[in-house]
Amino acid sequence: MINGIESIAYDKDYQVIISQSHESYKQEKLNVEHLASRSIDGLLIALSSETQDIDYLRSLYAKGLPIVFFDRVPKDFETHKVIANNFKGSFDATEHLILSGKRTIAHLTNSENLSITKERLEGYKAALVKYHIEFRPELVKYCQHGGMHSAELEQAVKELLPLQPDGIFISSDRLTTGCIMALKKTNPEVAHKIAIAGFTNSNLVELFSPSLTSVKQPAFEMGQVATELLISMIEAKRPVTEFETKVLDTELVKKR
Repeated sequence: MINGIESIAYDKDYQVIISQSHESYKQEKLNVEHLASRSIDGLLIALSSETQDIDYLRSLYAKGLPIVFFDRVPKDFETHKVIANNFKGSFDATEHLILSGKRTIAHLTNSENLSITKERLEGYKAALVKYHIEFRPELVKYCQHGGMHSAELEQAVKELLPLQPDGIFISSDRLTTGCIMALKKTNPEVAHKIAIAGFTNSNLVELFSPSLTSVKQPAFEMGQVATELLISMIEAKRPVTEFETKVLDTELVKKR
């Protein structure tokens, strides 16, 4: 995604300053307020898994700072947003597990308050409904820190294994790779018997063991589109009042 951002920004003579929150609301707020104090032209932001209060962003936006959200976006904020088709991606991944013969499919996901968590959960549920499989809340495990802490992931896996899932749909890149490691650590014999489908843009998917069906986001394109929208706001000669939410398709890459 960063490559996509830079490909547009540098071509338009803008410099890119990259800052990470590491899923911390406190760090996100500190980073953004520091950047704003340095007179940045605009802000591209994907919210951290801890973020629920975005009043500090509303305040900066009201003062004239152009803001575009990507990937993880708030519901009530009038600006441009760029997201993946999270519902379709999660539906496709869950359906693939079902068509592979799996019936007890767990769902490992991020913090409940994130937009991607809600959208991907709905896709998972819709696939279950289509194939007349009962939704079981106990098969859904939330990781409030998005897989940043291995102990959090290991605890989720330990809670899932007694339910004997034969498939797991995982909603984010870090959670997907972390879950595979946690499965191997917790119960290596069972790890190879559970089919996994998850969101990941890793180029090393074919090396994963157990093998993985992946949902790829158009990350490079998302970065490009978000940057183009932000620059259009920065360079607008009058206040922008009409905004778009761009939804880009995901791709299901089935394991070989």
